[in-house]
Amino acid sequence: RIGCAFTRYQTKFFQGKYGDLDASLISYGPCQTPTLGFCVQRHDEIQTFKPELYWYIQVNVQTADGREVTLDWDRVRCFEKDITTMFLHQVREHSTALVTSVVTKEKAKQRPIALNTVELMRVASSGLGMGPHHAMQIAERLYTQGYISYP
Repeated sequence: RIGCAFTRYQTKFFQGKYGDLDASLISYGPCQTPTLGFCVQRHDEIQTFKPELYWYIQVNVQTADGREVTLDWDRVRCFEKDITTMFLHQVREHSTALVTSVVTKEKAKQRPIALNTVELMRVASSGLGMGPHHAMQIAERLYTQGYISYP
């Protein structure tokens, strides 16, 4: 309701103040302000992004029964080439590996916290690259199919 009333008010106000305004409607909605903020924030992140070189180690190991296993470095990325090269030399020096222990743990994962509309649009934008209109269309479809409780 406030969106409809304020849209009408600000359209009349700005058309009266700026006669050459090239807009027949200046829309306002409670979700537009935070959504615009997310867009500006993401734009700023993209504009200030500085790519940085990194290195990682991935080892392919053949087991005694002939299977190939890929071992990923737990560190994932290293931004210092010398350190990565040192670890690479250590891996290359040893042609065999010995499994010294196996630990199995059960983990319980908490259910995710429900999203409100603004948070849904933010996550859809940053995580999936979706625009707010597309995200709301999908949310509405999920709601009508009974998968979520509120679009």
